[in-house]
Amino acid sequence: MTYRRVLVLTELGADATPALAATRAVASEAERVAVGAFPAPRRWSGARPAPGPAGHGVAAWLDDVRAQAASISESAELGVLAEPDPEELDALVDSSGADLVVVGPRPGFAVAAAAELRRRRPVAVLWVPATASREVRPVRELLCVAVGLRARRAVAAFLRDHGDPAMKVALLAVPRPPHDEVASGLGVAGVRSPVELVPAPVVPPWRVLDAAARGRAIDLLVVTRFPSALLRAAGWPGPVLALPEGDGAGRVADRPLDVADAVDLGDVIRVRLGLAFGVGRNPALVDQEVAFVSGGRLIASLKTRSGGAEMPSALAARSLGVFRVAAKPAAEPVAAVERLVSVVRPGSRPLVLFDAELPAADLQALGAVDEVERLAVRMTPGRSVQRVRARLREAGLAPTGVVDASAVLADGEASDVGEALSAVRLARVALRLRAARYPVVAIVHRGAVPPAASGFAALSAADVGRRTWTIPAPGRRPASLAERLDALSGAARVDGNRVDVELDNATARRWLLEEISGARRRLHLQTYMVADDGFGRELEQALAGAASRGIVVRVLVDSLHGLHGSFGLVNPLLERLSHAPGVEVRVARPVIGMPSLEDLKLRDHRKLVVADGRVALLGGRNVAHEYYRSFHEVPLDAATPWRMVPWLDAGARVQGPAVAVLERSFLEAWGGAGGEAFEMVEPEPAGTTAARPVIHHGLRDAAALEAYLAIIDTARSSVDVVTGFPLALEVQHALLQALRRGVRVRTLFGNVTPTHGGEPFEGEWTLARTAGTWMVHSRMDSLVAAGAEGYELEVRDVPGWAPDLGPVHPHVHAKALCADGSVCAVGSANLDVTGSYWESELLLVVEDQAIARAFEQRTHALMAGSVRVDSEDRAWQRTARRREWLRHWPGVLSP
Repeated sequence: MTYRRVLVLTELGADATPALAATRAVASEAERVAVGAFPAPRRWSGARPAPGPAGHGVAAWLDDVRAQAASISESAELGVLAEPDPEELDALVDSSGADLVVVGPRPGFAVAAAAELRRRRPVAVLWVPATASREVRPVRELLCVAVGLRARRAVAAFLRDHGDPAMKVALLAVPRPPHDEVASGLGVAGVRSPVELVPAPVVPPWRVLDAAARGRAIDLLVVTRFPSALLRAAGWPGPVLALPEGDGAGRVADRPLDVADAVDLGDVIRVRLGLAFGVGRNPALVDQEVAFVSGGRLIASLKTRSGGAEMPSALAARSLGVFRVAAKPAAEPVAAVERLVSVVRPGSRPLVLFDAELPAADLQALGAVDEVERLAVRMTPGRSVQRVRARLREAGLAPTGVVDASAVLADGEASDVGEALSAVRLARVALRLRAARYPVVAIVHRGAVPPAASGFAALSAADVGRRTWTIPAPGRRPASLAERLDALSGAARVDGNRVDVELDNATARRWLLEEISGARRRLHLQTYMVADDGFGRELEQALAGAASRGIVVRVLVDSLHGLHGSFGLVNPLLERLSHAPGVEVRVARPVIGMPSLEDLKLRDHRKLVVADGRVALLGGRNVAHEYYRSFHEVPLDAATPWRMVPWLDAGARVQGPAVAVLERSFLEAWGGAGGEAFEMVEPEPAGTTAARPVIHHGLRDAAALEAYLAIIDTARSSVDVVTGFPLALEVQHALLQALRRGVRVRTLFGNVTPTHGGEPFEGEWTLARTAGTWMVHSRMDSLVAAGAEGYELEVRDVPGWAPDLGPVHPHVHAKALCADGSVCAVGSANLDVTGSYWESELLLVVEDQAIARAFEQRTHALMAGSVRVDSEDRAWQRTARRREWLRHWPGVLSP
């Protein structure tokens, strides 16, 4: 052992040989030994034998003790002290710099003195009874007693500093921890001695130690609380070492930490930290300094960001201790550890990921499969990690790692995603782990809708045991934009296209009507909403006219939002169109009876027109006036209903092989609505532009979200976002990370209820839409506060508008993203939770500098004429604080 400065306290005239023999065994490398001899208490006068082991008097006794102390250390001191009191003992320990105090042998004196000393000072105390051995024996057999988690940490710190591989340690821990937790704790502490976990016998307290030591030759009993009453009652025969209880300096007096295992993702090791509030929401540990311990030493001290922390992947530790750091660092990091976690890394056996909230029967079925490794993934923080581990042990799945989905996805708090999205998010976790070379072969999810699986299977728990598994080819961590799009969005690059992108309603209307009038064989139109207004009737006449020329016209509309076929509703325009010769109208997912959440949210939000299989139009526009009339085409005054105020939207025109990919998505949706199959056309190359059509299926994948994230995460200089719906918190988090990388982030957004001169235009649902505006703006507040440029779209001085109308702030319905002047994306997919997960969407990613730069220039011109949010403006700061609570608005209720 490595105690260096020892203070031995004994009674004058008592047999000090056992105490000094124990001192030599425990502190064989001591640099200094001081012996303090105190006279016996007065109440013992006349009842004691003459001082000295052989009756030779005090001088002989002092010479004998001095000689024994000198055999331990050349620097040995001996002194006769007055009757001790607590203040004198404390001062003596302080002046000697002792790291070990040895006391004994008289119980009446030494036990009381040691107990008081322990209350005053965090110092190790070795109690040596008179019955202890007089021989110097190496300490090889230890019995360590730890009651509670803090005591186990103190024992681990002791074994790290004073243990060696030649020792055999028996650990009596109450309550008894799992073996895997003990192994992790010893690894974190850097313990080299072999440790055996012994069962705690069910006997009276004073017989616990006797029962635990039965059959063992114990050289040293190690405890964390000085057992004065127990020593008096049980008369333990050997030395007892009471460890200093770690002061835990720096730990925050707060809820317990909730920490999943750290996960090695190839470039970083990421861990998610929160606070355990029991069942329900366990909030993230935000902006707090946390320390990590491995091998008995502090290896990193980091500040959390949105509840996450990252360490270099070169870290070789298999286990980590974690604790919160306060004003000063902990004097003993091992004793300060609050949670132990493993570091999960790629293994050599087939790996099955499973939702940590699977029913108990499914967990037991997984526990019976020996051919695979298993990894639990906590999808939401509704249940603490400790409770997850307890469920796994109950199901026979221990030891099994537990990682947090947010740590793998790096999505920050993501409090807007609920359990209904867990299956898709689990598949996303699997894709990322596959890319980090984990041999993932399957996922076991809870959702009613099986998620799309690429390179792995989506199974039930029972199916895992019915298959034969082999190690898959190792994945490759995607780094470039192209690699991320390939691996995570599933969108293949298609070359040989001509692509035009617009941000103008009049241009979009012209393109649409030209393609309808120019069609020769067939027209396919898919939309989300249809209004029986001026533009709707104009489109109706164009489609009916094309059908009268012999063109096959197929129209597909979302039943719920198209107000046709659900709840007995009939859309007059669609009803008329369905009776036009040569026009077939179908609706997607009609809702009959009491709707479920899936009925309301799992909709087809795509907008697509394909003419003759050679030209495709896609974007964010529904069939209504506000989508296809430009600002200069509509006279406005204060009495104009908000529905008549044009919106800003975006779209693309595609010619070339990418059209076939888009039309196949229509064919799939058409067949799902009961339509007959049709023969596909493979168009010839029409240009030199590379495009990636992204086809997102609601609750089956997150392809559009992954495409947006790929563009943001690989941006180096700039990101421009045009959106009118509340950013998903994962998207917001990605933009905040881009800002920290030094990327310039600009956003253009609007008002869900358009305003004029600061007043809302009138119309139905005005108050609800104004609340929607607050939600949109609330998701911009954090970006603006972090340094992003936020622009609220403004249009003014348009000929034909009322002179006193003032500046107009219209709704922004466009869904567009540009980065680095080299790539842009436009389509129907909003950057909110609904567009990311629930609704089926189309998105076109264009990797062409000329197109991207032209689109950015148009976006920047709109921003230049709009109102930039000033982060220093006190009015904005007050408003931002008032709507901050909207950050936690449930994602399922997002507009």
